[in-house]
Amino acid sequence: MSERIGLLFIVSSFIALGVVYSVVVPPFEASDELWHYPMVKYIADHWDLPVQDPANVGPWRQEGSQPPLYYFLGALATCWIDTSDMEQVRHLNPHVDNGIATPDGNINLVVHNPALERFPWRGTVLAVHLIRLLSVGMGAATVYLTYRLARELFPDRPALALGAAAINAFTPMFVFISGSVNNDNLVV
Repeated sequence: MSERIGLLFIVSSFIALGVVYSVVVPPFEASDELWHYPMVKYIADHWDLPVQDPANVGPWRQEGSQPPLYYFLGALATCWIDTSDMEQVRHLNPHVDNGIATPDGNINLVVHNPALERFPWRGTVLAVHLIRLLSVGMGAATVYLTYRLARELFPDRPALALGAAAINAFTPMFVFISGSVNNDNLVV
């Protein structure tokens, strides 16, 4: 197998896995997506950063004080969507056992409404899925750039570069985060 075909296989497999994760994980159930998406929505609605106030953390919580480039990119991708239904879609589950190990635990962070979440997506659900796809693209860039960096550092070892890219591409948590609304995708 040629090096180019190997890299194409790794990156395209990553994209396929990332898209699957982005589609099957319900909105706001991925790590900190509950806080990342409201930050994108605020910027899309106001084209400004929220004022940080410890007495009123807003629906973005700690994400409001993080570097804003990811959120601005997400806002650019979704500013045309009517997301006035966010609080309906992002209805926090009052019975969640988040971080608590119980045999009958309720792990859903939000109360899901299939009528709002089924395909064809619209409103907030559409915006979340579009930002997730943008994140998959960022993850694919990370996989490719890992390969390029390894090729630069070890020019005589193409298998090492492919292996480094594959480790990134097939690490389950990396794929999961890359398929979610999360600013870590741009940092990596």
